[in-house]
Amino acid sequence: MVNKIRKELTKRQKKVLKTIKDFILEHGHSPTVRQLGDLLGIASPSAVFKHILSLERKGYLKKVGGRIQLEAVHSAAERYVRVPLIGLVPAGHPKEAFDVSGEGMDVPDWMIGRRKGNIFCIQVEGKSMIDAYIDDGDKVLIERTDMANSGEMVVALLDDDSVTLKRLKMEKSSILLVPENPEFSPIKVKDLRILGRVIGVLRKY
Repeated sequence: MVNKIRKELTKRQKKVLKTIKDFILEHGHSPTVRQLGDLLGIASPSAVFKHILSLERKGYLKKVGGRIQLEAVHSAAERYVRVPLIGLVPAGHPKEAFDVSGEGMDVPDWMIGRRKGNIFCIQVEGKSMIDAYIDDGDKVLIERTDMANSGEMVVALLDDDSVTLKRLKMEKSSILLVPENPEFSPIKVKDLRILGRVIGVLRKY
């Protein structure tokens, strides 16, 4: 395996890279150029794109299918945290509750932050969240919590003890678990137990 030698970043480039990492940590996918510009206070998309190109040339990220992807090559100084790997969780039709596999995943420390000890990793089965950049076989980082805001992606336990990964949408008179794929229908629930919320996606190409 050949290690990449990364060039030093300017102060501005470090801010851009941290903003991208923080966005991925919160939303589970990379920001668009416009979203990144809003977060950085840069009105010109071309100026934002120049920063992205600079980070790409220095080996910190790359563009895949129009999306920003953090480069998988890490520096020797970067720390990792081992988190438990839980059994398959469907991003499709609900299935029986997952089991602890006894295995673990090494995750970059920056993706965990202060949540150490409160994170687990699931492997996704199905394509109902494909438009949220979560595909069949992806490993998704989940923060253990029994609360989530409308709009967040969650792992939910349903009344029949099945589990599913969907986007939570709370309305005045109903609670919906909404897929990110038009081929799947939302699930309307009366009572919902949230097991965790998505904080990141791990994928090997």
